[in-house]
Amino acid sequence: MQLDFVWTLVVSLALTLVLETVFCLVAGLRGVRNLIILVLVNILTNPPVVLLSSILLKTTNLPRFLIITVLELTAILVEAMCYRRCGENIRHPFVLSFGANTFSYFTALIINHLI
Repeated sequence: MQLDFVWTLVVSLALTLVLETVFCLVAGLRGVRNLIILVLVNILTNPPVVLLSSILLKTTNLPRFLIITVLELTAILVEAMCYRRCGENIRHPFVLSFGANTFSYFTALIINHLI
């Protein structure tokens, strides 16, 4: 069971990195520094979101929608603040973070549905 969850964390992070990188490149994000920040902020936010959502969904009666929304919005805010503080020439870090996370989340939902 624990190995299954570790696999879930690894796959989730890998898929998030691919999807958010594609989104950010299409959105015009450029530069090695910005791409490194993108990877680092996702390493910072994705595993805790996946872990906390799993724990909260199993141990509380809170609605799934509420849990996911609060965790995703928190990740968007943290990532945007990192882009704003550390990124180079990122004009709209909150829009970039919101777009990348929204694209990643819903694309992953579609992929999970198809599997």
